[in-house]
Amino acid sequence: RAALQDTAAIDKFIELLNAELEKLIRALEIYIVEFVGKITISTKSVDIENLHPDYVLSFNYSDTYERVYGNGKKIQYDYIHGKADIRKSVKSSNLVLGIDEYLGDDRKNCDLEFLPFKKYYQRIYKSTGNAYLNWVDRIKKDDAEYHRKVNLAYTGEADPLYSFPWQKRYYLNVSSIDRPEHTLYIFGHSLDITDKDILKLFICNDNVQTKIFYHRKSEDDKTALRKLIRNLVQIMGQDELIRRTGGSCKTIEFIPQTLSHNEQ
Repeated sequence: RAALQDTAAIDKFIELLNAELEKLIRALEIYIVEFVGKITISTKSVDIENLHPDYVLSFNYSDTYERVYGNGKKIQYDYIHGKADIRKSVKSSNLVLGIDEYLGDDRKNCDLEFLPFKKYYQRIYKSTGNAYLNWVDRIKKDDAEYHRKVNLAYTGEADPLYSFPWQKRYYLNVSSIDRPEHTLYIFGHSLDITDKDILKLFICNDNVQTKIFYHRKSEDDKTALRKLIRNLVQIMGQDELIRRTGGSCKTIEFIPQTLSHNEQ
């Protein structure tokens, strides 16, 4: 009986914490729209302005990129942590403000008392953007198609997708097969482990060239770079990071941000 009372008390406490978190999230949403969203932009980043992406996966709550850099560009946006909207309420706000998975594999699917506070749960529960999954599928399908053609070329077989009994049979030459490559630009993200599940889906593809911009206060400043490398080790492990930052398998490049006139 005492155990049941303790369980009920814990459940009630968790419910109270969750209600307070939702209020905090709504307060943050109002602040972003009414204050951050109304800040006058006097200067722009040359690095960001020179990028011409087809897709933008935003981990921010604000629409700063879309508003400042995206005008006139045909870009698909996905706000993975929700997009601040003054018209929402405490109950309808879809901003995600949570923690990463802290339990081991033997417990994470069983100990679910604090599930509402985890990021992945909030993304599902609040139906935030998930268009990025379609983008990842396209990346993987492009690479699978490339390997399919290479295998056919090496075996000397005709391509069944383009060969029919009444038509000319198509044979592939390895040298004529181009590998479709995608470029991933990461700007302003700390590469924190709380977003590991999403970041790995993009970075850990051999047909994705990842260019990570890091902030610096002077020509020799690499403080931010050290943190990014450390966080990437946590995301993919040191062996994978070493493989992707050098040699013929290099897919990750760190790029220092262009210094402003005040910083030069």
